[in-house]
This record gives sequence, C-alpha cells and structure tokens, in this order.
Amino acid sequence: MLSALCLLQLIPFTLGSPVLKPELELELEDLERTYYLERRQDETVTVTGMRFGVQPRLEVRQLEANADQWNIFLLGMRRFQQTDQSDATSYYQIAGIHGRPFQPWNDVPPADGNNSPGYCTHLLNLFLSWHRAYLALFEQKLYKHIVDAVNEFPAGSERQRYARAALSWRFPYWDWAAAPPSGQSVFPESMQSPTIDVTMPNGTTTIPNPLFSYRFHPVSVDDFYFNPFATWEETMRYPTGWDGEATSQNHLLGPVFDNSRVSFQDRLYNLFTNYDNFTEFGNEAWMHSGLQNADSLEALHDVIHGFLGSNGHMTFLDYSAFDPAFFLHHAMMDRCFALWQALYPDSYVEPMAAIQQTFTIKVGDVKDENSALEPFFSNRDRDYWTSASIRSTQTFGYTYPELVGNANISSVKEAINKLYGSSMGNSGLSPRGLSYRAADGRQRQYLANIVSQKLVLDGSYAVYLFMGDFDDTPSSWATSPNLVGTHAVFGALSSSDNAASTPRSRARRSDSAIQVTGTMPLTSMLLAKMESGELANMKLATVEGYLTDNLHWRVGMFDDTEVSAEDVADLSVTVVTARVLPAASEDAFPEWSEFAEISSITRGKPGGC
Repeated sequence: MLSALCLLQLIPFTLGSPVLKPELELELEDLERTYYLERRQDETVTVTGMRFGVQPRLEVRQLEANADQWNIFLLGMRRFQQTDQSDATSYYQIAGIHGRPFQPWNDVPPADGNNSPGYCTHLLNLFLSWHRAYLALFEQKLYKHIVDAVNEFPAGSERQRYARAALSWRFPYWDWAAAPPSGQSVFPESMQSPTIDVTMPNGTTTIPNPLFSYRFHPVSVDDFYFNPFATWEETMRYPTGWDGEATSQNHLLGPVFDNSRVSFQDRLYNLFTNYDNFTEFGNEAWMHSGLQNADSLEALHDVIHGFLGSNGHMTFLDYSAFDPAFFLHHAMMDRCFALWQALYPDSYVEPMAAIQQTFTIKVGDVKDENSALEPFFSNRDRDYWTSASIRSTQTFGYTYPELVGNANISSVKEAINKLYGSSMGNSGLSPRGLSYRAADGRQRQYLANIVSQKLVLDGSYAVYLFMGDFDDTPSSWATSPNLVGTHAVFGALSSSDNAASTPRSRARRSDSAIQVTGTMPLTSMLLAKMESGELANMKLATVEGYLTDNLHWRVGMFDDTEVSAEDVADLSVTVVTARVLPAASEDAFPEWSEFAEISSITRGKPGGC
C-alpha cells in the first residue's frame, strides 16, 4: 500500500476555490480506482477527464504565478515523459495517437487499406471536438503523475499544501494572440529554457525542462521513418540543420511570434466577431467561393504549428504531438472553441463528407455530431465519445477563466474585446479606430484571402504577405517589419519517399487537390503606414493604389527555402474590403457588411487574382 495522499476530497465541487474536508484523506489507490480506473494489460483505456469538480484552465503565465501548482505541474510532466514508451498511457503512446507511428491505439483498428497520418481529424468537421477529447485524455493521464509527484513529499504540511494545489490544477493554455506582460515575449520563457528549477522532497534542483522538449528513450526508426526525425533524440524547434547533429534554436522564436502577434490577434478577433457558423469557423477546407468567410480557427492554428517547429517536429502533422508545446497550443485552440460556443450556442457540428482520410475515416464518409471520436472510449463497454457528448467542457471537469461564474454572451464579448479587439478599435473609443471612420460611422476594413492546395508540396509551407519593401532572403521573412501576416499550410511528409535512408525533396505530391484557405487582415498595417506618413489616408482609392504597388507575397518551406509561386497549385491572393460598424459598447461586437473584391490589386502577379 502506498502512503496516504493528502489529496482532500472536494465537497461540494465548485468553479472557485475548492471546499475542503481536511478529515477525509484518500489513499492514492482509492483515487485511481475511483477516478481513473487505470488500464490493466487486458483492459480498455477510457477517457474520463478530470472527474472531481470543474476548475478553469489557466494561461501558462497565470499558472506559473501559482508557485505550488507550477511546481507539481513540472514534476508531473517530467514523470509523464519518463514513462516506459511501450505503456499505452505513456506520453509517447498518447502523443503517437495524433500521427506517427500510424499504429492502432486502444485496439482501434484502421480503416481498410488505410495508410494515413494518424487518427487526427484535420480538414474535418470533427477537428475541434476530436482534439477536445484528445486533450482531456492527456490531461487526465498527466494528472496521475502529478498525484504521484505530490505523494513523494513527506506526510505533513508540505504534502498537504501541494495536495490542495493539485485539487484545482488544470492543464494550461498558451495564448499566442493576447499582448504579453510588459517586457515579455509572446513566446514564454518557461517554454524556451532547456532547464528549469523545481522543488522536490529533498530541496530545490534543476531538471531538464519538460516544456522545452520531449526526450525519446529511445527514438525508433520503425516509428519515425524519416531522417532526421528517426535519429533526433529529442523534439526540435527551429533546428540548426536537417541532420542528426542539429540543436533547437528556441531563442529565435520569440522575435518570430512577437512580429506576428498583431496578425494573430486580428485574425482571432475577426473569427469571433464575423463567423457564426461552426463549420466555417472551425474548418480550413475551401467550401465555397464567397468573400466573407475564408479564414478559420484551423487555418490560424496551422501558422502556430509552422512557426513553432520551423522545420522541427511541430511543423509536421505526423510528428507534432511529441513536442510538449503541442498540448499548450491545443489547449488555446480548445479555449477559442469554448469561447466561440458561448457566443454562438445554436451552431455546432454539421454533417460533412470527409475530404481527407484519417486512420479510421475514409474519404467520403459522412460525419456528424453523433459520429465516434476514435479512438476515445467513454466507458469500458467501448462506447465512443462523440461531438454531442463533449459539447460542454464541464463534461471533462474544466472550463476557462472567461466562462467562470455567471458568464453570458455579453460578458464573453467584453472579455474578447479587451484581449483581442484593440487593433480594430472595436468599442469605437480608440483614437486609431476613430481616425478613419466615414460619415455614417462605419470603417472600411481590408483583408487578403489566400487559397492554395494543401498537399501540393511535401510537408508544411507558408505564404508570407508583405506591405512595402522586404529582404528577399527567406530566413528574414518571418521577422520582417513589413510582414503583414503568414498563411501556413500544415501538412505531413509523404510516405512514398524520404525514408530514413533518403534525402528529403520538395517534390509535388500526387494526392487529391484539396483547397484550403486563410485570411490576412491588412487594416492594422495600413493604419501604421498612414501614421508613419507612407500612406496618405484610408480612402478606398488611396488604399487601392497603395496596395497595388506595395502588397507582395512569397512562398516558402519552414526550412527557409523559397518555393516559386507558380509551383503552388491553385494559389490565389485576393484583396477584399468590407464595411464595419464599430461596437457601441465594450460588451458588444462590431457589425460587418458589404464585402467586395478589389481585383485590380493582385491581378497579373504570380498567384494573384
């Protein structure tokens, strides 16, 4: 029998601080039996989430400010990552659900003749709900290791203190769109330092940072197939080269994310304020030729993957989930999903035919809110979770700060306005917002819609938009002061070539022609150009002439190599304008209308209109 864990029972469970009964202590084995039902060798792994109350997931910097929760989080992550890689509930095996090694997990077999990039449901209507179940599994299994870490402290006040912290702990999210604290980068220091200090039962010590990388023990050629992934002994970010001797360059990522934060913020704000249909909000597949809804949360998600990996693990769908940043990023994605649900409760998963296969889904299979989220079982009878059954985050025992308490549509709008609406002058109170308002009170917004084929190149690629001069060296594009935004396409490496013994190519892929889209808001950069005197005013004719001369784009892979625009099938960059009535109050959203294409701006350029 393991020593008693002073993890005090919650009675009742609340969204705020837990109500504790100190006289009730749960044995660790009882906790596992009650809440987690850990898998025996011949049993099914079930996804339960955090089954003791509902607590908010915090932004990673907020969690770091709580020293006790931060400490047990790091200790638990370290233990989780050290679990035997053959264990079905190990960090390695759970990360492998998303992409490689393309093997059954939880005894859920592949579709007939399938050879796909894992169970993940990109380009499908299940994209957001599938990842919600996936993250709930990860959080649940990590929590067991947090409990184990707490139980290692000697019985008494210190263990009890950490046990209290564990009761309200939930997995953090990384907000890459909100303005960071003064003097800090969008990319938190806690994610880029190779080592980190923790408190253990024997005192303070320095350990390899479990948020910096995952260290394989060992890396498997059979599982990872390509070089250098088949030889890299830990996950890489912005690797120094495409070889086994490469090291991560996390210090280069802060400037990249800082330079694009306003673009991320503007895109996210536009998605919250102008996308009221779940399919259009969540899915990047190009479903119609309209001007209004070319962006999606999935498309915005792609550029975070591309930048964070910068040709390392996070850049490629088949390897991305092994980087611990994957889960911090997807917690942010799930938060955006939850906030959008609060704003538009009447729209959800609509029936849609799959346009790309997964490990268990074939092209043409029609999925809806009652379709199985494979391979995630809700019970030992092997009933699957569905989008309908996980519509509420509280099903898995968590929420987000903006949704705690008496949250309603108005309060959520106010929170979103404060976090993400400043660039647009959403409340009508910003001097920048007032500076280009027409007589009827409306502002003119400018957007660039980008269309291209998802699988046209081998792996992930990006379209960089610039306004004004820029250095035509690919390695400088992401940090160019005139970068407006980046449209990234998140792909997998082709399994038809590039095995561990062969070099990587840029060959055109032979997959079906799947078109994906993204949108780059142009208004913030245009206003900056006006304020600097480079643009005379924000009138339509002036902006049209300016963008015709100064809007440029380049295509590149994430290893800093350029790709000719002519080699990107279906590439199309189109400028669109809309009229926007700013919100009348801080708890309301602006109103969009009168979308129109300005074809002259990009006509005649490679990939132009």
